[in-house]
Amino acid sequence: MADRRRKRRRRRRQQRRAVIGTAFVLVCALLVIVCVQIFLRSYIRKFDSHRIIQGVSVGNTDVSGLTVEKAKEKVESEVTASMKAGLDLTLEDGRHSEVELSALGISVKDLDKTLKEALDYGRKGSAVQCYKIMKKAEKNENKKKFPVEYQVTEKSAKEALNHAMSQVLHLPENAKVTQDDSGVVIVEQKAGEVLDIKKTVKSINKLLGGDWNGKDASVPAYVEYIDPEVTKEDLKDVTDLLGSFTTFYGSDGSGRAQNIESGAKHIDGAFLKPGEEYSANAAMEPYTEENGFTTAASYEDDKVVESMGGGICQISTTLYNAVLFAELEVTERSPHTMLISYVDRSQDAAIADDVKDLKFKNNQQTPIYIEGILADGCITFNIYGKETRDPGRTLEFVSETTNETMPEGKRFVATEEPAGTFYTTRQAQPEISARLWKVVYQDGEEQSRQIINNSQYVPVKETVAVGTASANPELTEKINQAIQTQDEARILSAVQGDSQAENQEDSQGAVQESNQENNGEQGQ
Repeated sequence: MADRRRKRRRRRRQQRRAVIGTAFVLVCALLVIVCVQIFLRSYIRKFDSHRIIQGVSVGNTDVSGLTVEKAKEKVESEVTASMKAGLDLTLEDGRHSEVELSALGISVKDLDKTLKEALDYGRKGSAVQCYKIMKKAEKNENKKKFPVEYQVTEKSAKEALNHAMSQVLHLPENAKVTQDDSGVVIVEQKAGEVLDIKKTVKSINKLLGGDWNGKDASVPAYVEYIDPEVTKEDLKDVTDLLGSFTTFYGSDGSGRAQNIESGAKHIDGAFLKPGEEYSANAAMEPYTEENGFTTAASYEDDKVVESMGGGICQISTTLYNAVLFAELEVTERSPHTMLISYVDRSQDAAIADDVKDLKFKNNQQTPIYIEGILADGCITFNIYGKETRDPGRTLEFVSETTNETMPEGKRFVATEEPAGTFYTTRQAQPEISARLWKVVYQDGEEQSRQIINNSQYVPVKETVAVGTASANPELTEKINQAIQTQDEARILSAVQGDSQAENQEDSQGAVQESNQENNGEQGQ
């Protein structure tokens, strides 16, 4: 019995010793761990906690030793520089165009977050691992690159991409109507291309998200195909020439010639469905350099001025006469304020901003097509459709003047030429009332005659330039005052007051005539 008690006491003493021993070992181990941790953390803390350690880069930018703020400045600066790199957009068939990356609205995604991770590198996480990283950094053996993510969106890149590829992509070409020796010919349409923004942006992001070195690069670009507005099927009933008219403008390279040629191109290819109305002004505007126009002479009231698009009234006039021969319905037409030279009276059709326009409607049961031709200094408009008129029926348009009254007096304008100088800068034009007759013949015999329009043209007085320059300021002032009165007798008297005028010929006999041709209209 006593032996059993002694054995139990012995076991308890052994167990206590084991527990104490184990606890001692654990405490020692813990102390070692704590000491190691303290050592490691103290080593780590000797590095500036506000600066990124050595050997760290963000994207292709080395940010070693920099604060987050300075690192951000450096990254953004180098990113901006890299965005000046060119991006070659290449289509499958080799056509290509270049755009600067800066134009695509590229942005760095989550840069602040990335820089925070770069600052924490070597400081957050396992002390042992951080110690190893810091040791390598201290020896300049550390290499850690935090990738930079670029973001290009369809919205930010769309405009720049479309602009870059606009000279490369094929525009859709409508089916066309023309004529040759065999008659009316239909030229088949061609499909056009537009840039597939979604796929092209995806292609760009694939490059930027990969191992891009910030230099010029090439990426695939993609297109979608679009159908033209007018197809050969649309023109199946356009089989005949309904009306045609030609005027001469002279392809001399002048601003006026440029405007006529540009206007003709805007109207060429017009397609009107049955009942559709057409506006010549809407087809050509805006009258800007970007749209092919320049400044040239035009009418404004009873004056000739320089205006953007000057001369386009010859386009509307030529088209108006072609419309008359095609017997389409004219819904709006206005004469010029003054006479023009390239058609007879009442055969003109002026355009003036939103004030005057040429409009007509397709009154046929089938579509019509308008062809504009520039050749040998002439502008021609051909109107095609389906002929339903009798082959023996022909048309003639006859201008008739019902009143013509010359204006009285002259208009005097001052010039800086010597006093005593007189010459005509513009001949007088009469006030005119005119009308246009439509005469219908059947097999050469007149069948009917009707008035198409009535036109009024304002009178223009003869314009005489008067020299005012003199060594005598009082004489110059006297001549200018006389010109303001527009009294010819007072002007002659003022000029003759100069002693030098006694040796000059009679002023009225010295008038030199120089006509100025006027072919525009207000604002045009």
